[in-house]
Amino acid sequence: MTLTLALLNLIIGAVYTSYGILTLRELAVQRHSRALSHFGVAWVAMAFTCGPHHLDHGLHLLVSRSGTALELPALLLGVGPGVGWFLLRLEALSGGRGDREIHGTPGWLRAFAVTAALGLFAATIWVVAVGTPVVTSEVLALPNVLLVALYVVIAVELLRGQFANHATADAWSVSGIALTLVFATCALMHAAYVAQTAGGVFGVDQHGLVIGWAGVPAAVYFLWVVRAIRAGTLGGLQLRSLPPRPVREGLR
Repeated sequence: MTLTLALLNLIIGAVYTSYGILTLRELAVQRHSRALSHFGVAWVAMAFTCGPHHLDHGLHLLVSRSGTALELPALLLGVGPGVGWFLLRLEALSGGRGDREIHGTPGWLRAFAVTAALGLFAATIWVVAVGTPVVTSEVLALPNVLLVALYVVIAVELLRGQFANHATADAWSVSGIALTLVFATCALMHAAYVAQTAGGVFGVDQHGLVIGWAGVPAAVYFLWVVRAIRAGTLGGLQLRSLPPRPVREGLR
């Protein structure tokens, strides 16, 4: 179990960190022709905190930490959307579409939505029910508690953007759906992490503590950007370079 958890964390961590590297590269390439992107900067901050969190946790699992099945559902549910969004991003950078639109609401999409919602709900209930309430690592758990709340709100905002986009264009964005699921599963992952650290399964990890606290302002900034995009009130930096156009529309 521990080896499986370690490998899944390392895969997801590598994918999320690659998000940040690709975004930095595009920001650097386009800095002379396009205004700096609020979304791009916020996405770099998110990628370079989420990715290292998974990498740090995965390396600890390989070397000195024993994992539990609490985080397995979040990892399994998060791999598909995370890798899918990454592949779409690579396609966009190579000159491709970078997204797919699903017109209307076909039956298979309804089934997928219900299955994903039930899976997330069941996994959340399991984490809450199995996770022990005995807190022994309060300092380590606190930033993860805040990140659970922030990621849930971000996922809700992204989902609202999908519904708004569907109401006007009668289409769903595959990249937008993937990004919504990424944040939903990240919230679930941090909830499992809270349950394990609060129960004393993990000891205090200085690297994880620094990464966790760095992730809080990054998530706050990203949430502000997403809400500003939806409201059309994003000031200062111009949203021109990132993300690709279909993803940007999917946020509204």
